[in-house]
Amino acid sequence: MSLDDGIIYNEKLMRLARGDEQPDRSIPVEYMMYDIWESMRAHDKDLADEVLEPAFVFMRAQVDKQRLKPMDLQTYFEYREQDVGKAFLSAIMRFSMGLHMTSEELELARPVEENCSKSISVVNDICSYEKEVRIAARGHEGGALCSSVPIMQLIANVDVPGAKRILWQMCREWEVRHRQLVDDVTRKNQSPALAAYLEGLEYQMAGNEAWSLITPRYNDVTVG
Repeated sequence: MSLDDGIIYNEKLMRLARGDEQPDRSIPVEYMMYDIWESMRAHDKDLADEVLEPAFVFMRAQVDKQRLKPMDLQTYFEYREQDVGKAFLSAIMRFSMGLHMTSEELELARPVEENCSKSISVVNDICSYEKEVRIAARGHEGGALCSSVPIMQLIANVDVPGAKRILWQMCREWEVRHRQLVDDVTRKNQSPALAAYLEGLEYQMAGNEAWSLITPRYNDVTVG
């Protein structure tokens, strides 16, 4: 699928998610998208609505032509925060946990979220690199290689294994940074909802790494 085709496809799904259109019940992806969001709104409309826009940002990033352009590491992190769906993951987590947070609490958590996003993005890049190379070799526009691994190769003038080792060490440093950032936030605000949210971000980082290391999606050469 080309990026332009992906844009059209995603816009259709977004209209269904908002409830602006009725689904074609003969097309599973349409009624699944519609029914999931309707059921979420029925459970907790406020939290479900908070998930909606982050989901759309994630979907749009998947077909953004920015991914085809050369990027430095900082630009890449900014793009990947949308592409990896970090805001979507966090909004889904708040929905699942029933966490109704104030705008002040969410703003305080923002640096922790950004740090978490870098970790999730880079761990995914390291573990999925060989799969992404195989997909990119097929020449489809939507499968263009977009990864921190070749960016680090260029920055450090090292091979792929060397770039991965550097990136793994960066991930370990982001774990240390997470603790520092959480301490900073909790000194300013002791809200139970905020504390639960920050702990959830830590579980996201740890869970993503555990999953990335064992999932057949990245490790089985017959997948993808």
